[in-house]
Amino acid sequence: MLKKLVVIIGVASSLLAPVAVSAEPFGMKVFQSRDRYTAGEARDARRQGDVVPALRVISRVRQRYPRANVLDAELERGANPRYIVKILTEDGRRIDVVADARTGAILFER
Repeated sequence: MLKKLVVIIGVASSLLAPVAVSAEPFGMKVFQSRDRYTAGEARDARRQGDVVPALRVISRVRQRYPRANVLDAELERGANPRYIVKILTEDGRRIDVVADARTGAILFER
């Protein structure tokens, strides 16, 4: 039974892999990720004054959630770039705090 399952999974993955690869040239993104700045791009944007430092935003998040642990911070591209700061609250909830990257103002939580 286990051998059959392994064979079925192997055949299915070998059949589906070319579909995922061939969809790219036609503008179909199979695995689409959010458009985020790389570390170097974020540093350059900060130096040019396009965005506020991430630590300023994280400081504001910590003021709003003093006992929360900051898990991650990302800078998203777009017409209105924004920081997404992921936190873990004292009661175990995971919250994304979204802030305007140009001003550092917290926009909303999700």
